[in-house]
Formats: sequence, structure tokens, C-alpha cells
Amino acid sequence: MNKLILCEGKADAILISYYLERACGWSHRNNRPANSLVIKTDETKNEYGYWYRKEDDRLFICGVGGRNNFGKFFRDRILDIMIDEPSAFAKIAVVSDRDDRDIISIEDSFKTALRPVIGNVENNKWTNNTYTNGFGLAASVDFLLTIIPSDKEGAMETLLLDAISEDPDAEVVVDKSKEFIKKIEPDAQKYINKARLKLKACLGVVWSIQYPEKIFSFIDEQIRSVKWEDSKILDDCFCELKMI
Repeated sequence: MNKLILCEGKADAILISYYLERACGWSHRNNRPANSLVIKTDETKNEYGYWYRKEDDRLFICGVGGRNNFGKFFRDRILDIMIDEPSAFAKIAVVSDRDDRDIISIEDSFKTALRPVIGNVENNKWTNNTYTNGFGLAASVDFLLTIIPSDKEGAMETLLLDAISEDPDAEVVVDKSKEFIKKIEPDAQKYINKARLKLKACLGVVWSIQYPEKIFSFIDEQIRSVKWEDSKILDDCFCELKMI
């Protein structure tokens, strides 16, 4: 059966795929697996999709090009498939950054963005949704919303910094990096004038200290150099996502 995970960007898709590969046994496929759906992506719009397989199940993990693009991507790339193809997806999950929003407002935003297919949304809980397909028949799909982090404001970078800090030696580096970003912020407004950019800068400082020989590596290599599957924090965060 086909399954789908939508996330904000390429780095998120790489982290989630790496984690599910290591923790759950999914394996990457360079080509679309047999019997899987055709889902178009446009890299010029920062849309990146990758297929994975585990036994008879197929999983498409896709970065939609940003926090505000979930609804448009779903309407343009996914909705027609679900209307035209009975039982197109058995499960759909969305992984979204919390940023400075509250949980309820994010849940409500996805009830609007993913309609008419998804209307039953609850953070970190699989819910069953029914809709009418193109044949006029009732169809159903299980849906999961994973907001990161769920216990405080922040984004994927916040989760990664917390996971890195599980190691006491690395925790010192993370704390000092946060202090550095806070200290240099007034003189670096041209570059880090938003909360998200400060988080990215902090993660970049941490990685440049932990892996100085890889400082010029692409983000996917940086992500894959860490054993995220050993993280208790990530295990707690993705406990439901692992059920995809």
C-alpha cells in the first residue's frame, strides 16, 4: 500500500527519511517503486520528493517548499490522486514546525488546508478521515499531524539541538553556541534577523565545532553523520510517525 509524509523542506525530508530508514527499516528507492503513484514535484519551487519501501509498503516523503505551502501542494499534487484513485493512500502524515504558534491554531489550519479529504486533525494522534472519491464512494485515510516541538516554541532545528544536547559533552557546545548567537545578533541583523534564522545559525555553529572537517559539506551529509536513531528525544517526538 502507498503512504505519504509531507514536511516543510528538503532538510526535513532528509532527516525524517534517515530516521525512518534507521529506526523502522524503510529503504530508499532511486526510482519509483512498482505499483506506487506518480507524484510530481518541482525543485524550482523547493519541492523535493523521495520514495521508500518496506516489504509491500511504499512511502513517499516530500518537502512541500515551506510552511505556507502545505495547502497548495496538497491541492495541486495530491488531491486529484485521492479523488481519482480509490484507496490511493492508506496513511498520510504531516510534519510541521511549531514556530511561535499554538497547537490548536496549527490543527485548525490543516483542517482547512487539507479539505475535503482531511477534517479530523489532532496533534501526535492518528485519526481516521472519510471522504467521497471520484466514483461517489466513501473512502478513508488515516492521518497524523506531528508538530515539532510540541512542548515549546521552535522548529526542526530546536528538536535537533535538543537531541544533540542529550550528550553532556555536546550540550556544552550547544549552550555556548546559543550564547554566541545571542551575543553577535545585534551586529548580524543583516543575516539573522528572524527567529528561524537564529536557530539555523546556532545549529550551523554547533556542527562546525563538532565536525570541522565537514563544514563545507551539504546539509544532507551533515544530517546523516549523526545517529539520530539513538536519540530518546527524537524517539518520543516521532513515536507515532514510526507507525506509518
